[in-house]
Amino acid sequence: MAATIKDDAPYKDFAERLRKLREDAGLTRAQLGEKVGVSGRSIINYENGERIPFGDTCAKMAETFGITTDELLGVSNPQLEMAKAEALDSMRLTNGKSGAARLEHALNTVGSVLAGGELSEAQAQEYIFEMQKMAFLAQQRLRETHTNKRYHATVEAKAEETKSKVEELDSKINAISSGNDQ
Repeated sequence: MAATIKDDAPYKDFAERLRKLREDAGLTRAQLGEKVGVSGRSIINYENGERIPFGDTCAKMAETFGITTDELLGVSNPQLEMAKAEALDSMRLTNGKSGAARLEHALNTVGSVLAGGELSEAQAQEYIFEMQKMAFLAQQRLRETHTNKRYHATVEAKAEETKSKVEELDSKINAISSGNDQ
């Protein structure tokens, strides 16, 4: 039974890469699952593009195939991918799965939309940080607007946390910008 990858699967690229690696190694899904400590059904989920394995499982898979985890995940710039993942996580926390899916789509297509082509890695990273800032500020605005006055102290505490996160992102953006000017 072949796993079917939907065009809109969240981890389609990973699924295709994993299936090819597994087939090239001559392993069944059950055999790969046994080698890396997960069920064959988990491998099917990965190959459907609906799930991605946790770090320890990725490391075991990479070792099984004799490649790095970056190669397994298709990551050419780990720092950019980490920033992208953090942006997606912040959207999942504030807007649920559909908001995260919309942001992921925007991040994947921003190069052609904004620049008429590909953005440099620094520009993409700067964009991701700006998106994170927007998510944090929107979440804070919603708290301030929709929280009962009895819980105003909680909203103020969260405002300080949001301010700190936004300042941290501004520092990262400034570091990127100063690196681009040189």
